Amino acid sequence: MIVKPHERYFPDAVAEIKGFAIFMLDTNGVIQTWNNGCELMKGYTAEEAIGKNFDILFPEFLKEQNLHVYERQLAKEKGRYEIENWRRKKNGELFWASVALTKVLDEEGNHIGFIKITQDQTDRKKYLDQLNINIEETRDINIKLDSINTELLKANSSLEEFAYASSHDLQAPLRKISIFVNRLKSELWEQLNEQQQELFHRITRSSDRMSALINDLLIYSYVSKGAGATSEIDLNIEVKEVLEDLELDILEKGANCTVDKLPKVLGDKRQFQQLFQNLISNSIKYTQPGVIPIIEISSCEVKGHEAKEDLPIEAVNKHYHLIQLKDNGIGFEQEYAENIFKVFTRLQGDANYSGTGVGLSIVRRVAENHQGFVWAESKPGEGAVFKILIPVAVK
Repeated sequence: MIVKPHERYFPDAVAEIKGFAIFMLDTNGVIQTWNNGCELMKGYTAEEAIGKNFDILFPEFLKEQNLHVYERQLAKEKGRYEIENWRRKKNGELFWASVALTKVLDEEGNHIGFIKITQDQTDRKKYLDQLNINIEETRDINIKLDSINTELLKANSSLEEFAYASSHDLQAPLRKISIFVNRLKSELWEQLNEQQQELFHRITRSSDRMSALINDLLIYSYVSKGAGATSEIDLNIEVKEVLEDLELDILEKGANCTVDKLPKVLGDKRQFQQLFQNLISNSIKYTQPGVIPIIEISSCEVKGHEAKEDLPIEAVNKHYHLIQLKDNGIGFEQEYAENIFKVFTRLQGDANYSGTGVGLSIVRRVAENHQGFVWAESKPGEGAVFKILIPVAVK
């Protein structure tokens, strides 16, 4: 058997490979060998391909660009040429190919042709193209979301300013209404019948509720602007002052408040006063009939993941003060634990429990302003535990 020159460089093992199309060309680009992988990938048998110029494997638009000539020139000059581009099968179907064309020399160093290796990368290209489309779509969505978020921040800021201005402007006329009602009540009380006196009571109660709501909205608007002046705060002192302010409410309910040693934190003094004012007054308010209210406040130092499982990744190993307020009040279903921190949300519709639905929203805002977290755990009739994470100050 006479062995053709190019077949000396094309062992039987290469001829049997099916995953890659491997064949040899002479210096003019005429196909000299053809392995099994070529037939499977390109559709030509060895008899159909050998002796033909390898330009039969190029789509027309690439042949018009003389890419088949350009490939051989670069491989001859540089020794190797690689590219990813379209190639053509016998049936005219195009596929995306990863191609390597390598210059072949004989024993004397004479250039005798090329060996070409082709791998079908169509599936990978489809995947990458779809991935790029998804990336572009995601980028467009993110740009739109950023724009929407900016607009929402502006709108939220405007609403907070509006709430502050409205609440502030409502205080003066409401005070006048209260003064005039009390004056009329004082002057006319003895002349009024029982029904008219009840109407005066209703006006006074409505005025008091409106005043409380306005004050809470002003506080909420204030804390919504973020933390103000930051300083080291001794929470023991803040809680003591809050308990003194709530002394009459505590005495009225006969509440028993115990406070363990609390930490010092960095933050806005006024906002922490509001946080404890609303938490403690909330526990005093929602008590069970005939049960002496018991409120326990404690603190310990933890890592984020030790206190709560679903914290953001950046908070998992961060050090926090875990402040807990536990009461024996009426409690609530745990499924509503997130709702209680929303503005104007009140789970108890009973008139026996007064409130504006803003207090716990203020608590959450204060915690967030200080890069902290707040949540609640409860069961109906078994009280509630409010938990607050405040970062440990770096000394």
